[in-house]
Amino acid sequence: MTPVRAWMTLLLVSVLFFIITAATFTSLGLVLPAMVGEMGWSWSEAGAGFSLLGVFCGVTSYVPAAIIRRFGVRANFLIGVAVMACAFACLAHTQGLMVYLAGTALAGFGFTLLATVPGTYLLTRLFARPNFAFGLYFTIGGLGGVAGPPLYFWLAGAQQDWRHFWMGVGLLTILCGGAAALFSDTTTDVSAGTEADPDISTESWVARAAMATPQFLFLAIAYSAFLIVGITANATSVGHLTEARGVSAVTAGTMMSVEALVNAAARFLGGVLGALVGARLLLVASLLSLAIGMVALAFGSSLPVLLVYAVGVGLGYGLTFFASTILLLEYFGRKPNLELFSIVNLISTVGAAAPWAAGLTRDQSGSFVPFYMLLAVLMAMIAAVALLLKAPHARTP
Repeated sequence: MTPVRAWMTLLLVSVLFFIITAATFTSLGLVLPAMVGEMGWSWSEAGAGFSLLGVFCGVTSYVPAAIIRRFGVRANFLIGVAVMACAFACLAHTQGLMVYLAGTALAGFGFTLLATVPGTYLLTRLFARPNFAFGLYFTIGGLGGVAGPPLYFWLAGAQQDWRHFWMGVGLLTILCGGAAALFSDTTTDVSAGTEADPDISTESWVARAAMATPQFLFLAIAYSAFLIVGITANATSVGHLTEARGVSAVTAGTMMSVEALVNAAARFLGGVLGALVGARLLLVASLLSLAIGMVALAFGSSLPVLLVYAVGVGLGYGLTFFASTILLLEYFGRKPNLELFSIVNLISTVGAAAPWAAGLTRDQSGSFVPFYMLLAVLMAMIAAVALLLKAPHARTP
């Protein structure tokens, strides 16, 4: 039976993931119009902050692994809280572009220190059969994306005071991050005994050897794939649907909300179904769902087809996130998972270039459709490879 402290830790890291998701990636796009209006920036200047948020979130992915191995997960959480406090202080007291850009870069770094890398590290140590715990953790974190807009309107108030918003989410992050640092179970390690989950490898993998396998490269590609599709859809879908497909802005925005809700629900679904059908088959289905969703986005204008887009991308995003993370654990075991998951997140930074590539396609061809179709074909090809994927085996000395 899983100890109470393990479930408490799951709750703490999940709430922290929820808060920082709501406070960063979802909310920044809502805050920017008010900041641009007051600061007099161009949209290219403002957009650079969003790019820095994503890039720093990716390129710093290995830092929490290094801190955890050397100083422990509590120290990592406390450092993350300090970084986030500095980030939100910069954003709340922005008087010029450079302070804003520094704030978004620090927020990306802080997100890495507080979110999935330390969260998954703790869950692999605390839960003998981690599928459900992972699914619940990813689901609650994903719901932060749904909560971002109402959180902004609540904290900013009727005057849409964006400085109050940044101060408010900064305080929430400090409280949640501090609680995770102080009260999480950082000592229990179920991998010290006999492996209770028959799907998780018990072979003597080390991170360097695992990273040399084709299976690791494939999982890194699959993990990057859902990010590329998701960020492309979020960055371009409203513009594409309103300009090229004649869809109202309200409907296009509603589809983004539907996608976010399905995304969150799919992560929980993955935690329930993972033990029944296996993470590999879930990965195949999720990648095909991404492909179908992008085709529907490319050509959809009626509500049924738009729902296929929103559900397809949302379901594919959430399940691919879950399945690729679980397969990484199952194929290479618990011991090197911290480093491997960090490197996968680092590799996935390539996804930050997707909106630029989509925009370039639009500028050159007059439409986002060629880029959407390219992504759909790539998702189908990756799904075909996933069908043939087999677990690797560590070399014996």
